[in-house]
Amino acid sequence: MSSAKAEASVDFVLVFLAREGGAWVHAASSSMAPLIQPGDQLRLGALDPASARPGMIVAFRRDGTLIVHRVLGATPAGLVTKGDALVDADAPVSAREIVARVVAIRSPGGRLMDLERRPWPQIGRVLAGVARMRRSNPTAWKALRIPFYLAAVLGR
Repeated sequence: MSSAKAEASVDFVLVFLAREGGAWVHAASSSMAPLIQPGDQLRLGALDPASARPGMIVAFRRDGTLIVHRVLGATPAGLVTKGDALVDADAPVSAREIVARVVAIRSPGGRLMDLERRPWPQIGRVLAGVARMRRSNPTAWKALRIPFYLAAVLGR
């Protein structure tokens, strides 16, 4: 998709979010795997950036693209986010880049995970804590992936 088309798509989502209070979008990458897979539908809901907490999954706009990653924490420069499947955290996300939070995930098979209801907020916080841990070697990286796969099994 061209940059102009991607930007227009993000603008459309923003308009729909403002008008309807929520929007369904499709996951396009595997950066949040295994919990969110390409083709999953994500329900976006309104979010005051000041209320974002570790473990929440947020959507933010960066370089004309809508990115969905987990909040790990906050710094004076903005939120620290990271894709569950990625090694490194993103550059800090400013409040003006935040678009929404992910409130639900629907798999292609129709299974719905309501991220606002127990146990998902608690699981999100645990996954954020694990994601903040340093990966000193490849074995540690593989071991630290286990909670993410357990969450995916629970949700699917």
